[in-house]
Amino acid sequence: MSVLLVAYRSCVEERTRLLNQLQGLHVTAPAVLRERIGYGNGAHLAGRLVRMRDRPDASPDEGTMLIVLRDLARRARQLDDQAGRYRNEITRLVREQNPGLLDEPGVGPISAAKLLVCDPARFKSEAAFARCNGTAPQPASSGQTIRHRLSRSGDRQANNAIHTIAMSRSINHAESRAYLERRISQGKTHREAMRSLKRHVSRRLYRRLIDTPLTP
Repeated sequence: MSVLLVAYRSCVEERTRLLNQLQGLHVTAPAVLRERIGYGNGAHLAGRLVRMRDRPDASPDEGTMLIVLRDLARRARQLDDQAGRYRNEITRLVREQNPGLLDEPGVGPISAAKLLVCDPARFKSEAAFARCNGTAPQPASSGQTIRHRLSRSGDRQANNAIHTIAMSRSINHAESRAYLERRISQGKTHREAMRSLKRHVSRRLYRRLIDTPLTP
């Protein structure tokens, strides 16, 4: 699963780089070609470019630019397909190793895999897991202002998983939205409330992960 996550992340990062290049070149393309392609983000441009054909009466500059843009678009689409295959395999492994984890609000296959790779069962307590995934509060007071921040150390992939899940819950999960509103009503800023939510998510998922032994 760890290897699949590395491969998936590599595909996504390379696809993003190609789409950024595509957008940059699209801005400098001949006006006629830009009008043919249309406007939008990198994914929208790539979707149109892979279907475009050469124009017999196109200028050399236009023809060359179309070839390059289309090649970038095709490579980006290939990486997208490859990332999809990795994601499907990751989903299968997650369902095999921890059935029901994907039923948790906000938990997708990639975030679930990152948490499983972290192996929360190796920690003696929820607090130790929180320190590992970066959700343990640390003092960050200044003058007479008493506050805390989240740890910046530990497993960055597990931290990213908790962040992604918390962000999803803050938008799509009624219980989490109510939790945020309650914390804000108690005087916390939105950022501080989100930190509390991340710790809450870490605590809940730790219990879920250690209560469900990984299947061999």
